[in-house]
Amino acid sequence: MKMLVVCSDFPYPADHGGRVDTWGRIKVLAELGWKLHLLVCGKQTPSKEEMEAVYDYVEEITLCDRRSKLTDLLHVIPMQVQSRSELRSVKLSGDYDYVLLEGDYVYPVLQNPKIRQDTAILRVHNDEAVYFKALARSTKNVVHKMYYHMESSKFAILQKRMLEKVDKYLFISSKEFENFQKQNPAAKSLFLPPPVSKVSFESSDFQNKNVVFIGSLFMPNNREAIQWYLEHIHPLMLKEPEYKFIIAGNSRKQSLSWLEPYDMTNVIVHDTPKSLDDIYRSGYLFVNPMQNGAGVKLKTIEAIQNGLPVISTSIGYEGTGLVDNEHIMVADRPELFYAKIKQLFDNPQAAKALLESSQSFLRTHYNHKEVLKSFIQSLNTSYKVKQVL
Repeated sequence: MKMLVVCSDFPYPADHGGRVDTWGRIKVLAELGWKLHLLVCGKQTPSKEEMEAVYDYVEEITLCDRRSKLTDLLHVIPMQVQSRSELRSVKLSGDYDYVLLEGDYVYPVLQNPKIRQDTAILRVHNDEAVYFKALARSTKNVVHKMYYHMESSKFAILQKRMLEKVDKYLFISSKEFENFQKQNPAAKSLFLPPPVSKVSFESSDFQNKNVVFIGSLFMPNNREAIQWYLEHIHPLMLKEPEYKFIIAGNSRKQSLSWLEPYDMTNVIVHDTPKSLDDIYRSGYLFVNPMQNGAGVKLKTIEAIQNGLPVISTSIGYEGTGLVDNEHIMVADRPELFYAKIKQLFDNPQAAKALLESSQSFLRTHYNHKEVLKSFIQSLNTSYKVKQVL
C-alpha cells in the first residue's frame, strides 16, 4: 500500500510541535509497512543530512517551492495556502491508496490531477480559523494583527470548502474532534493523539529548582506566554532559593528584544539549541502559561515524556485529555499559578507523583500506532496492516 504524505514544512528535525506530530506519524506509518512518498512545500530547504534521515522511512521525497506575493493577501484563499499553489501542478507518480494532508495549508494538492479526492485524509493540527484569531489577540503589532484576522476569516471559508472535498479527518485535539463530530456526523472523523516519541520516559531528579519553558520563540502566542510569566510569576519566584527560569526555543534569527522590558535576574535563554535533552534534564517542572491558542499544545505532552511535571493555564492543556490535579496542575490567575509552583517546589514527592500519573495516562491513551492502524483498517477492511518494524 502506498501513501502520499503532504506537508507544509519539512518534518525533520522534529524541533517544534507540528514537526513532532508529523515526524512521529511518518515513522509509525513506515513501521506499519506503508510505502511513503513525502511531498513538502515550504520555505526552508533541508540539508543533505536531514534528507538522509527522512529517507530511512520514506521511499521518495519531492520538494516544491513556496512562493509568497503581496497580491496573495487579496485572494479569497488564505495566504498560507495560496503561497503553496505549486502543489496543484507538481509532478506526482499517482496511484496512491491514500493521501495524508498534514494540515489545511496544503489544500491546493487536492487540485492536482494525480490526486483522487476520495483518497484524502486530513490531519487537523489546529482549527486554523480559531488559531489565527488567537494569534491576533497575542500580537501587539498592528499590521500582524490585521493579517491574522484576515487569515482567520479566510480559513473559516476554506474549512467549508474542505468539507466538500474531504470526508476523512484525524484530529490532534480531543476537544476539536468532539466539536467537529457534533456538527459533521457523516464525516469519518477520529481523535488521533500525537505520537509518543520516546520508548521509555524520562524523570527529573527534582534537585535543581529550574522552571522550564520550551517553545518556538518566533511565535507571538509563545512570546505572550513567556511575557505573562515574566510579568506576573517570575518576580514572586525570585524569593525561592536557587530558582531559575529556563527559556528555550527556535527564534528563526528574530530579535529577542521583546524580553528587554522584564527583570531577567535568574533567567537563562537558550536561543535555537541543537538539543533539548540537557534542558529538560536540568528542570524541576515545566510551565505552559499560554494565554491564546488552538489545538493541542504539544509542548505539554513533550515535557511529560521528558520527565517534567506540568503547570499550565487552561489554554495550555486543552484538548489533551489530561485531568487537572490528577495528571497536571492548571491555573489561570497569577497568584494561583505561583501557588501551584510553590506547592511542587516544597514537595518533591508530590511533583514526582504528578509526573508518574501523567506519564501513565500517556502510555494508556496516546497509542498513536494502534489508533492509526485501526482507522486505516476501518477505511479498507480488505487490507490488513502488517507491522514490519
